[in-house]
Amino acid sequence: MIKERTELATSHLSGLLDFWLTKSVGGKPPVPSTIAPADLRPWKDNIVIFEVIGEDDFVYSYYGKSLAAAFGRSRLGATLEDLPEEQRAILRPEYESVRREGLPVARTYTADFSGVRRSWERLVLPMSSDGEQIDKLLVAAYELPKCAPVAQPATPATSSPSSSNAKTPGATA
Repeated sequence: MIKERTELATSHLSGLLDFWLTKSVGGKPPVPSTIAPADLRPWKDNIVIFEVIGEDDFVYSYYGKSLAAAFGRSRLGATLEDLPEEQRAILRPEYESVRREGLPVARTYTADFSGVRRSWERLVLPMSSDGEQIDKLLVAAYELPKCAPVAQPATPATSSPSSSNAKTPGATA
């Protein structure tokens, strides 16, 4: 489980991680039935919940209103396979890692969203109905405040529209 707590950029995600840690028992991710919908009220508009289907697919079973507004629509009921290839290529390995390791993963990313460059911090939290196999993922995302651009040395342009910085919010014991 988590040995050392890493701070996140957004206080909302720090609070959610702290909540998740209080629900974790014996070094195992929380059992979803121990989390009441009211418990998630502070984050409800900025979370999505994935049900793990079979060995390799994920279905959106909850989609927060703020995320639906930010990304132009809700994906409730959609699968990871329904996303564009470039998004699947980033999310699938991240979600598989969380399933395999049973540990949270956080990352910041910047991308073009409908012509507007935006930065987000996201946190992926595993949950397990049987205490062993990860069968749900609780994902929260918050937009980071815009900062003044930092002067950077000239470099050749890349074709990648986004950048990412992934981390596990803590170290494994």
